[in-house]
Amino acid sequence: MTVLTDWTIPAAEILESGKRFDRSATEPERLAVTKELAILEVTKLQCDVRARPLRKGHYQVTGRIKADVVQACVVSLEPIEGKIDEAIDVEFWPEGEVPKPSSTAHDEWFDPQAPDGAEPIENGRINIGRLVFETLSAGLDPYPRKPGATLAFKEKPEVSAEIHPFAALAKLKPKT
Repeated sequence: MTVLTDWTIPAAEILESGKRFDRSATEPERLAVTKELAILEVTKLQCDVRARPLRKGHYQVTGRIKADVVQACVVSLEPIEGKIDEAIDVEFWPEGEVPKPSSTAHDEWFDPQAPDGAEPIENGRINIGRLVFETLSAGLDPYPRKPGATLAFKEKPEVSAEIHPFAALAKLKPKT
């Protein structure tokens, strides 16, 4: 991800009472997000989050991300407007304390009720931009479809047993 890189909170600035981070994307930021997500347009992107300390060096970021987007219909390619309104609740830990995924993860059962893994604090900063981008990306409709859009199928013409794959080429061959 190469967008929203300056949407960060210095961990040292988060007091016991917490720190708010409210931001709306500028037009150049929205254009960059649009390009990165390969959609038609991001017309609005804003986040309203609050970071608060949990324990020494650990923080919790909660809030909401709201966006208005335009995607292409998977059937007709016509533009479809969509709204995204996603809650955020993520913990940030010092880089060295974030657990690494085990190599035997395929042997373990997935628990959908288990809390998500912690995100790393990078260079003393909590990366809100990456969190916003990933949440927006996950909130997009993977198969946007305009109401009433349908695919028109044509029946295949019957193929004669006399026609073979190279019949068209045989017609091009000069007759001697």
